Amino acid sequence: MEDVSSPEISFTNQRNGLSNDSYRSNERVQNSGSLCTVRNIFIIVSLCIVYFVVFEAYSVYSPFFPSEARDKGVSGTIVGLLFGTYSFVVFIFSPFCGVLIPKYGPRFVLYTGLVLCGGSMVLFGFGGMIVDRDAFIALCFLLRATSAIGGAAAETSALSILLEKFPDNVGMVTGVVETCTGAGFSLGPVIGGVLYTVGGFKLPFIVTGGTMIAVIPVLVLILGKGDKEDSDKESISMLEALKIPTALMLSLCFAACGLSFSYLEPIIGPHLKQMGQNPTQIGLAFLYWSGTYALLAPIVGCIGDRMKCYRTMMIAGFTGFAIGHLLVGPAPFLTFLPTKTIWLVILAMFLYGIAGGFAFVPIMPDLIKTLRANGFPDNSSTNALVSSIYSSMYYLGATIGPSLSGALDDHFGFGWSTSIAAFICLFQVLLVCFFTLREIFSLRENSDSSEREPLAVNNRGRTTID
Repeated sequence: MEDVSSPEISFTNQRNGLSNDSYRSNERVQNSGSLCTVRNIFIIVSLCIVYFVVFEAYSVYSPFFPSEARDKGVSGTIVGLLFGTYSFVVFIFSPFCGVLIPKYGPRFVLYTGLVLCGGSMVLFGFGGMIVDRDAFIALCFLLRATSAIGGAAAETSALSILLEKFPDNVGMVTGVVETCTGAGFSLGPVIGGVLYTVGGFKLPFIVTGGTMIAVIPVLVLILGKGDKEDSDKESISMLEALKIPTALMLSLCFAACGLSFSYLEPIIGPHLKQMGQNPTQIGLAFLYWSGTYALLAPIVGCIGDRMKCYRTMMIAGFTGFAIGHLLVGPAPFLTFLPTKTIWLVILAMFLYGIAGGFAFVPIMPDLIKTLRANGFPDNSSTNALVSSIYSSMYYLGATIGPSLSGALDDHFGFGWSTSIAAFICLFQVLLVCFFTLREIFSLRENSDSSEREPLAVNNRGRTTID
């Protein structure tokens, strides 16, 4: 498929029923410039709550489950695989969400996903009653997988609804969503630890799962049950989109962000412990990172919506990621940097948060622009496709990141492990630069061709200008 990324290209082919999407066009007109209406604020807040509870459910296990599992004779390797199951299942299942949303509607998929994820969390709470180790492991893997399926459905459909409602503010909406995602991920362990202390193994899961299910009536009240326009649209295959080179590059950017965000999870704790940091201080190191990202993401989104400088922001973001990876080690070949100094780690963590905002937030609007410029319809099918690409590719990176960093740390040490992550980010910078320059030269060639087109020969053999 020809790669066309200029937003000025008209969609003359209008495949998959674009010409019949009067509903979608009316929706765009109604919502353009109306982001701050009471109804739209309620929509944004309600869907941000969805993201918060889904990511809170993802991380609520962290402070107490490993020790509980070890008490039942479960090895650390199995516990690690159990934690990694969530990301892997979301990576596998998200493309199917891109098919289900156009068929059944984003609202139905959202409510179903919350029921499945919330129900799995509640059942997980009763897993502590199982005495047999193998049965406990099997149930944990099953419920972790089903909660991931529900979470993927909820995430993807919520984002699809936001893209449908706010087509002209994609960057800002992405930034707000990322703020709530970071808040849920950061506060999940805190909430889990408090509830575990108060009520034991069951309470964190029952409260989290119950909250997910309790949110559904509120969402129905705000979003409605859905209507005929929600469903029965033709779905678009993710592979069809990834045949476009620029779309594939942007998908790899999602994966690179997932890898960078998750890379330090298994290795930074032991590294900081060797530097004399206690668990509270280690937790604060993550908070410097996630807090900076959560505060900055909406601002970056607004900048992107206003200036449309998506590639410049991505290049700056991945460059910042690379510098952060080199500093946190620090890289063994940067001999002028001091080793085992906490201020350098804190500086790197702040840089991670800043870089994450600039690298991640612009990818979504750039991908939407690229797909529409290549003739994909401006409707819920494309929104569902974009949402599924985002979830699937991000979690692919989040699956690879911890596994890769752990293996490299074991064989080469912390400094070289983070240096290799820096090289991955620098490769992503080169990839974005290559595709951007390629598009610039392509646009210049098209411009030169269009300047020559007005010259024509009439039927008398004379050259005329149309």
